[in-house]
Amino acid sequence: GGVSQALDGSRRMENMTQREAYLALNLIPNVGPIRVRRMLETFETPERILSAGRKEIQSVQGIGAELAERITTWERTIDLERELRRIDELGLQIITLGDDDYPAMLKGIYDPPLVLYVKGELAPSDRQGLAIVGSRKSTHYGLSCAKKLSFQLAHAGVTIISGLARGIDTAAHEGALAANGRTIAVIGSGHGKLYPPENAELAEKISHSG
Repeated sequence: GGVSQALDGSRRMENMTQREAYLALNLIPNVGPIRVRRMLETFETPERILSAGRKEIQSVQGIGAELAERITTWERTIDLERELRRIDELGLQIITLGDDDYPAMLKGIYDPPLVLYVKGELAPSDRQGLAIVGSRKSTHYGLSCAKKLSFQLAHAGVTIISGLARGIDTAAHEGALAANGRTIAVIGSGHGKLYPPENAELAEKISHSG
């Protein structure tokens, strides 16, 4: 049994794509984008990180023995196939740091996410985007202004970006949709547990326009 498992793991590593490797690294607790960036300076590709030895990984600045152990034994704790099935079941696509369509401005920050889970699609025109965010408990005047401004900007071809939260965020998305424009919701709760729940229908509409 042990020999069979080792051989299966070896085959898995040989067939792993760069996208799957980024996804696996993203699932390992406490690795994060900054440490991955440091490891990429040494190993060049995420696949090589996952196939490297414990001592090799530990030689990278900021990677201690415990983290090196987690990375080298990731297949014992990370169910990559299950995550890939979940992505498919939710109708998502993933965009990783190694993909050409990863948003250029996001890639330029200090710690860009390793993986973006996307429902809908990102378009080249989204580079002309504007974030409109604000209070969850806004005044009627604030909501009206956010919706009107978003409508006018979206009508002019600007992609409206917000966070799908209650209040101003919701008004911003609704304004863009009313103009038949593009809007993107950047969510913190994940696709499997959408928050706030009352915005589920709004999220579905957004996925068809951004």
